[in-house]
Amino acid sequence: MSAFVNLVQNLQHGLIVSCQAPSDSPIHNPVVIASLAQAAVNQGAVGVRLDTPNHVEAVRHQTTAPIIGLWKQQIPGFEVYITPQFHHAQAIAQAGADIIAIDATLRARPGGETLESLIARIHTELGKPVMADVDTLEAAIVAARAGADLIGTTLYGYTTATSHQSPPGFDLLAQMINAINVPIICEGGITSPQMARQALDLGAYAVVVGTAITGVDLQVRAYSAALQTTVCTGKTLAESKHAGSLHHRFALFETENQSYRNYINAKLDIFSEGCSEVEAFFTAAARQTKKPLEILLLDEQQTILGGLIGSTSCWNWLLIDLLWVHEAYRYQGYGRQLMKFAEQEASNRGCTVARLGTFSFQARGFYEKLGYQVVAQWNDYPPGQVQYWLKKALP
Repeated sequence: MSAFVNLVQNLQHGLIVSCQAPSDSPIHNPVVIASLAQAAVNQGAVGVRLDTPNHVEAVRHQTTAPIIGLWKQQIPGFEVYITPQFHHAQAIAQAGADIIAIDATLRARPGGETLESLIARIHTELGKPVMADVDTLEAAIVAARAGADLIGTTLYGYTTATSHQSPPGFDLLAQMINAINVPIICEGGITSPQMARQALDLGAYAVVVGTAITGVDLQVRAYSAALQTTVCTGKTLAESKHAGSLHHRFALFETENQSYRNYINAKLDIFSEGCSEVEAFFTAAARQTKKPLEILLLDEQQTILGGLIGSTSCWNWLLIDLLWVHEAYRYQGYGRQLMKFAEQEASNRGCTVARLGTFSFQARGFYEKLGYQVVAQWNDYPPGQVQYWLKKALP
């Protein structure tokens, strides 16, 4: 185990650069990732963090610097995502990783293997130390007891248990340092050198930075959106003064400006795509897989007598936006058939759930007869009425 200690000590007080890219990006290429990793090491990074065996292998040929390797895998029925099983860890180790990063949250694990047994197998069969990626103090304590050699705040803010939080998890970092005698890595949400320094000052053993350094796709998208935005004069709601002479203003704009929306969307995309748990669902390629689903009821003259407008997404959901049947053709089963055809097509596309909204003066009862259940409602919206949201599991 002394080799583990020496390897971990090489990371102390240093910067680890996460060299990753969305799967649909041209940067998601072993040669490019290897160049990014070498550039990071050349400028002082003490190690790199990489996803997939191909990228680990490419970087291993370029540098002797420590590699924290992982393999993001989506397994149906499980939320654990980072190197979820031993064979994934084995592939990463064989590719040349020095440390294996795994999801160490308290969520159910695929294959029935416990966190403790997975860490033990990585130690004994692969001869590699383990970095446990966690989201809470409880998970960190469990990971330490299970034998993790490093513990990272990686998943703070990215799991159901912490979805109300935003990284960096400085509070969690401080709690982990006080409670656990294992090197604690600060990872997630570090966007400036000052924040990285703050993490070390709080006692972090090392700091991992990704998007702020190597996230070219996300950073360029945000910058482009910002440059396209011309901020006009808005109605001042309030002003504040912080950090000496720095002034801030809250401005209300009463006319729509698409560039503002694009800018905010780009910033939200950076946050969402930086989340290892859902990264695959927020790439440009994933967003492009949203597919229209539109079914019309036509007479012999091609006059539209009714229709259903919706879409399906890579999240395996059918979204029904509009359903209408001409008054003269209602109560004849046409609405039911439109719904049936939409659900069948959605199932063929791999969807497992359907979602729609309706008002109290519309068709709640109709949808409930088709098997939809109310999961939420807004009272007095519009005044005196109720808006309902319904869902249904598709066969």
